[in-house]
Amino acid sequence: MAKKTKRAVGGALLGAAATALAVKGALTAPIATEAPTQIDHLKQSLDETGQSALSQTGSTLNRAEAVLAGAKITDTSSSTGQASRADAQPHPPAGGDSRAHPDRPYDQALNSAILTQAAQRHGVDPNLVLALSYWESGWNQTKVSTTGAVGLMQVEPATAQEAGPALLGRNVDINNPYDNADVGAAILRQDLDAFKTPARALAAYYQGPTSLRADGMLPDTQQYVQGILDLAARMSS
Repeated sequence: MAKKTKRAVGGALLGAAATALAVKGALTAPIATEAPTQIDHLKQSLDETGQSALSQTGSTLNRAEAVLAGAKITDTSSSTGQASRADAQPHPPAGGDSRAHPDRPYDQALNSAILTQAAQRHGVDPNLVLALSYWESGWNQTKVSTTGAVGLMQVEPATAQEAGPALLGRNVDINNPYDNADVGAAILRQDLDAFKTPARALAAYYQGPTSLRADGMLPDTQQYVQGILDLAARMSS
């Protein structure tokens, strides 16, 4: 989650920003020092880089929409209201254990149910949690990032070690899909409480609260946030 290495789309956007600065420098330099062909080349590079970033985002959204088309959110809370946020224990299927299923690491129906229940326990829009998890891991509990983030919600081990006791009152095993979804949803709930809007909460989840407050949304964070919000909106429709 927070402080990840730059994604390909983020890198493309940063490349576009660097090219834009080069274009600006070329345009403001004395005419004698910059040939028109050089400026045209820089402009073309900027256009191509920006279009590549947009194309990657659109491709991700289209793939996600196809996967999530059948994922309808149902309210699993009781007739007396939604489950209390204080009830933060994971809920494996009745009769089953709470360990990951090594033979079904990419079981989308099971993982979507785990994520939905975690969202409802913490009072977070399930579509937002499902979209975030799909963007992060493709709902694959076995995914481990280059920085060591694990599972459905791509939780860093050090983050889980702190957030489990602080937010759930217990230690968590992020290799367990129920714990992974539970602590990830709890962290997103904390970010929503601190930053008030889904966009800024997602930015904090990805970039880190300290960096977000100090630096605002970085270019790759903006792309991450917009992609997840677009996906959540498609799921809601």
